[in-house]
Amino acid sequence: MAIVEMKKVSLLGHRQERERIVDLLHRTGTVELVDVAESDIWPELEPLLELEQTSEAVARIESRLGEVRYCLDFFQRYFPVRKNFVQQLIGNKIEVTGDQFSGAADQFSEVSAVYTTCRDAEERLTKIRNEENRCRNMLEELRPWVGLSLPLEQIRSSVFVEMGLGAVPLLSYPAFKEALAARTADLYLEEVSADKDQIYLFYIFLAADLELVQPLFKEALVSPVTFPDTEGAAAEASLALEKKFAELVAQRGAIIAQVEEMLARRPQLMTLYDHLDNERAKNEAAANMARTQSSFVMEGWVPAPMLESLGKVLQDGTTTAVLVSRDPGPREETPILLHNRAPIGAYEVVTRLYSVPRRDEYDPTPFMAPFFFLFFGICLADVGYGITLSLLAFLLSRKIRLAGMGKQLVNLFFLGGIGSAVVGLLQGGYFGDLLDLPPLWFNPLDDPIRMLIICFILGLVHIYFGMGIQAYRSIKAGRALDALFDQGSWFVLINGLIMMALPFPALSAVARWAAVIGAASLVLTQGRRQKGLLRKIISGVGSLYNITSILGNVLSYSRLLALGLSSAVIASVINVLAMLMAGSIPGFLVMIPILVVGHFFNLMINVLGAYVHTSRLHYVEFFGLFFEGGGKAFRPFGLKTKFVDVVE
Repeated sequence: MAIVEMKKVSLLGHRQERERIVDLLHRTGTVELVDVAESDIWPELEPLLELEQTSEAVARIESRLGEVRYCLDFFQRYFPVRKNFVQQLIGNKIEVTGDQFSGAADQFSEVSAVYTTCRDAEERLTKIRNEENRCRNMLEELRPWVGLSLPLEQIRSSVFVEMGLGAVPLLSYPAFKEALAARTADLYLEEVSADKDQIYLFYIFLAADLELVQPLFKEALVSPVTFPDTEGAAAEASLALEKKFAELVAQRGAIIAQVEEMLARRPQLMTLYDHLDNERAKNEAAANMARTQSSFVMEGWVPAPMLESLGKVLQDGTTTAVLVSRDPGPREETPILLHNRAPIGAYEVVTRLYSVPRRDEYDPTPFMAPFFFLFFGICLADVGYGITLSLLAFLLSRKIRLAGMGKQLVNLFFLGGIGSAVVGLLQGGYFGDLLDLPPLWFNPLDDPIRMLIICFILGLVHIYFGMGIQAYRSIKAGRALDALFDQGSWFVLINGLIMMALPFPALSAVARWAAVIGAASLVLTQGRRQKGLLRKIISGVGSLYNITSILGNVLSYSRLLALGLSSAVIASVINVLAMLMAGSIPGFLVMIPILVVGHFFNLMINVLGAYVHTSRLHYVEFFGLFFEGGGKAFRPFGLKTKFVDVVE
């Protein structure tokens, strides 16, 4: 059972038991609720029922959620939770008991105090940050004038003299200085400092010469500089600002220390956040219902194998609930739930990352699993790496509580390690060439062309298998001619071209006829859905161009060889570097870290490459032959958490 059969259910109950029923549905996590108003029978029920509205509790919970979210974001800004590679891959949740989770709401008053403290700390930190920026900017502005001993508040013009500071571009300064000297003799000009772009000047001249001097300032692009709120010389003002900046840093550190003392509340906040989020979901479920004065009705989807157990839960836990089920209608879009037994279930993660199948499609996971296992093994192709990967995956599954796609991914790597060990035995890879053991078959480093041909053969089998699945789908749907024309013609043409390339003269005549028959069949049939004879012919002839795409897809399988060789070559280089250190006790002590770190690094990058490229071969070359996807995944109404795992 790959795609689980779905049943459409209607649930009726008394309004007094609504919260109890919703809580039971949430606990079981087997029903995907749908809006009653979108049901096919709603036009008939609309005169009798009234749509339920979300309660005021939702707004209250949203307000509390906002406070908790603010506190968590505040902690994350100043004390971020760093996730390692494994945690980023499979998640990093804390474990809480069911009692801790259900009792989280009772501690909201304590959380409100944390929220108030965080708000106050944020306001104070914001003020300090703004003041630090002001000090930093002011210090940068004062830096060119530190050499000026005159107090800044005394630099101002009067009735008799013009006095000020200015910055003049370096390129225009010589001409500016010469023009000033020529225009007026009563002028004092002091070069305070300079950088790569500007010269910073202190100037004094008579107010009577303002009309003569002012045009020269504009022509030289002199920028006036003022410090209206600063007293004392620039050096003194800078020292005062640096002292103030240090005080601000100390104040900020004290506030951060207070925040750090509250970090012990973070697990409590995480638990409360997930609890409130689930309570909100329960209350929002009312928006999917319709009601009368004393009863309510809701609809949803339930996996058929879970229908009986759901009915028993409702029967035992309520007195008024009535569950009615039916098969989905031909036009209804049913949610899709994939269920494959181990070990195939591990490869569901690959399918889900691509797309969920539609109701009228097959789950591609069982067809993909054997090829993924083999291709992953070819890409890594090392007994040592394979055993190490499987052990790491096994230990990870035992040490960390995994679920969903994270669990499937770890299981996939466990199986991938087994596949790598099997291929490594055939090809003689033991941490590269660290162990000089003969291969059971052959070493691709010694005969890469042979391995390349094997990769092409595997690719062709992979493509044929995908074409065969699509042909089977067409035949089962009563479209046998589609299978004959769309897959059969290509099968004949490709085999004919392959036989023509083989060095067997006896097959040449058969190969040519097979290629001609396949090509003619495509020309005559691929335009059959077009209107008009000309369009049919053009579409048929144009379909032959797809042979380049198919051949390109076959060539893509050469990446299996490339990845396998890269893993072996890098491993061999690591071994050579390590063996150069051998021969003495200090060298031996250096050799061990080189081997351990080098091979672990090679394992990680090649596991990533094997997963990505094997997935790519299925997404592009395989799935496109028979699988479109686009279905809607089954999303049951149940416990969903972001931060915690509830351990019953």
